[in-house]
This record gives sequence, C-alpha cells and structure tokens, in this order.
Amino acid sequence: MGKLWDFERFADSPAMIADTGVTICYRDLARLCAALEADIGKSADWDAEERPLTMLVCRNSVGALSGYAALMNNGYPVMPVSAALPSGLRKELMKSYRPGLLLLPEELRGEYPAMREVSVIRDYVLLKTNYLERYPVHPALGLLITTSGSTGSAKFVRQSWENLRFNAETLAEILGICAADRTITALPLQYTYGLSVLHANLLRGAALVVTDCSVMDPEFWDLFEAEEVTCFHGVPNTYDMLCRIAIFEEDFPSLKTLSQAGGKLSQELQAYYARYASENGKRFVIMYGQSEATAAISFLPPEDALRKPGSVGRVIPGGSVRLTDGQGKAVEGIHVRGELVYQGPNVAMGYAGCGEDLGRGDDWNGVLRTGDIAELDEEGYLTITGRLKRFIKLTGHRTSLDEVDALIMDELNILSASVGTDDHLSVFVTSESDNALVRAFLFNKLSAARAGLRVLTIPAFPKNEGGKILYAELQAIAEKE
Repeated sequence: MGKLWDFERFADSPAMIADTGVTICYRDLARLCAALEADIGKSADWDAEERPLTMLVCRNSVGALSGYAALMNNGYPVMPVSAALPSGLRKELMKSYRPGLLLLPEELRGEYPAMREVSVIRDYVLLKTNYLERYPVHPALGLLITTSGSTGSAKFVRQSWENLRFNAETLAEILGICAADRTITALPLQYTYGLSVLHANLLRGAALVVTDCSVMDPEFWDLFEAEEVTCFHGVPNTYDMLCRIAIFEEDFPSLKTLSQAGGKLSQELQAYYARYASENGKRFVIMYGQSEATAAISFLPPEDALRKPGSVGRVIPGGSVRLTDGQGKAVEGIHVRGELVYQGPNVAMGYAGCGEDLGRGDDWNGVLRTGDIAELDEEGYLTITGRLKRFIKLTGHRTSLDEVDALIMDELNILSASVGTDDHLSVFVTSESDNALVRAFLFNKLSAARAGLRVLTIPAFPKNEGGKILYAELQAIAEKE
C-alpha cells in the first residue's frame, strides 16, 4: 500500500500550529508514527500485518489531527465522527462496526473505563476496544466518511487508499499548495473536504493552523492574521455566514487562495467572492464533488469565477464525465441536461451500512452516477441544475423543484426551498412578507397547479453541518401541515 505522506521529507518545517501555542513539525509526525506503531503492538491481539478499523471522535485539535495523520500513515483505516455526536449514537455506531481502536478527546476517556489505554497524543487518548470478534477489513479500505453530516447515520462511503492518494495530489495541484502555505482549520475534521485539505497540505509540506474556534469567533480571525494564513477553505454555509458579517470587506495581506466545495454556491455569493479575489490579487477556486468521489469532480479556475456565473468548471485531470438520460443513454449537445456520470480513480469503493461491509471490495469500479442533473456549455464547463430525485409531476408535466426555487430567486430575489410529491408542491420561505410575494407569483406562474400548491412560512430552513438544506425534514413538515 505504501505511506500516504513522506513526513521525513519536510523535516523541521511546521506541520501543525495550534492556537494553544504548540507547534508540531513534520519530523515530530514521523516520530509519532513510529511511537504509535510500537504502542499499538504492545496492546494488539491481532497479527502484526492486520490493520483494524479506528474510530476517531473529531475535534479540531493537534491531538486529533496528528493522531489521525500518524494512524493513516501507518495504514490504519479510520472512521471519523463528530465529537458533537451524542454518546449514545456514537456507541451505536461502535456496536455496528466494532472498531479495534478508538481515538477520542481525553475528557471523554471516562465513558470507556473498561478499555485499555494504548497511547496519549496531546489532548487525545488512543484506546483498544474489547470486541471479541471484529469485522474483517478489506486491505484497500482507507477511510469511512459519513453521508449524513452531523447525524448518527450508519451509512458511510468507503474510500480507498488509492482514492485518497489521487485526491490529495489532484487537490494540491488545483489549489497550488506549496510548502510555504499555511491553511487554517475552518472546517470540521470529519468533513470530506476538510480531510481532503488536510491530506493535500501534508502531501506538499504545508502547515495547518489548528483551532476549534468558529469562523464567527473574533479569535479565529486574530489567529488568522497572527499566523499569516495563506489559504482559506469553506463550504457554502461558511461563505454565506462570512458575507453576512462582511469579514472580507477588509484585505488580509497574507491570504492568497480561497476555495469552496461541499455544495452549490449561489451566483450572488460566487460573484461577491470572485470580485473580492480579483480586486485584491487573490485566487477564488470553486470545486464540485461528492464524498462518493473523494470530494473532487470538477473545478472552476480562478480566472473564470466572474466569467462563468453558476458554473462548477471543468472536470479534474484524470477524470471524465458524461450526461445520460433516464434510461442511461448518453445525451449530447450544448446546454442539454442529463444525469452527471463521473469516472475516475477517486470514485469510492461503495457504501457501508454495517460492519460486514468493511470487507467488501470495489462495488463501483471507478464509475459514479452522481444523481445530479447537469449541462455542458460550449467550452465544456459544467453547471449543476438540480438533483435527479428532486422532480415531481404537476398537472402531468415533469417539474424540477430546484428550478422552482431558482425561478423564485431570479424573479423575486427571495430564497425558498421547495418539496413535494406528484401534484402537490410546497414552497417554504422564512417571512410572511415573502410568503405573500411568492404565493402571488406562483399562483400566476403555475395557475394550472393551484389546487396542489402551498407556500409555507417557517423561522429558518433546517440544515446540516455543511449548510445544506434538509429537504426530507421540510417534506415531513409539509405532510403534517
């Protein structure tokens, strides 16, 4: 399999700089790899070549990040889960997957008094679990990434070592990461894009500035300036929050690259940050991907950020895309829509819904049906126009719920969230004044569907940690109404 990163190559260069004042260099990470392997060997009841699953309870701290990096580089597959996950849900996941090791914050050590302590890594402790029988793990499996954000869903994406290696190299190249860069932890560690950024930085010998502060905390930006951060990476919700507080109204001289992934950015926000980057000599890179493709499918080069509003750019080097119709047949032509099918070395092995799936091989063979509806322009640039499952029939006509929301935004500049079933459309807004405007607009625009049309007001749209709207929760509210 080989190691993901060559820590010795960057020797005394800083790998992690914590807001606590602690700095870890790359040689320290190399030493940690050796020390952990020795400690695990003393406690292991498995063969020396075996690498059981490790559950990592994530927090943005030096203990978590350095422990994760050392375990991964020693070939231990990892399942990251949020430290905010309730203890009961975390233990249910453990019962489902029976990890051999558990890496968690020291203050949670008391929840597992019967487990043997293997090693202490700063503010984290590595424990050996007591499962008499563990599930076999496929040797290609490197990472299990949850598909649900902050919930305790047992469904994970199985990413291989080869997926991770290809993705790190691709991301490092697209973002232009070099050893002189400093990236701050603006995303939770369990996010697929947060991990991708970490992997790419370790590959190129860059430094990670580590803080558990939110981007909404003044301390985050004090640290940002003090450590002269050069790269900032976020998801749409990150950039939405920062636009509201106008943090990028001022220039940050050290900052050279901003990137966005983890969902579709509105055209307004794309234009806002593209202008900021252009006017201040920085790069703004928009990326599109899925956990099922180890985060990266396409990217919009910085020079196109203003020229291509709404686009997610070109397919990444080494990958390819095609558009298909409902029967899986290829559709061709400029601005002709179809389901986006991606093929590349970063397509994951498949899903895991239980411990038995840890031993599965590659189910997808490098081909991913994304479930996203897309179109290509005359230059081969992609635009995501909706989700395959977000269609209903209104008066016999196939209607995209995403297009309904886009129409409301284009015509009224109002953010809405539509759900529904055939002949029943429910549109959610967050104020009564918006409700009246949207109702009048849609009753005129969709007059034939009035009988099944409702506009509902709620205080705020339910969202996951990444800021994506939880349409299933909205559908449940609509059905109760």
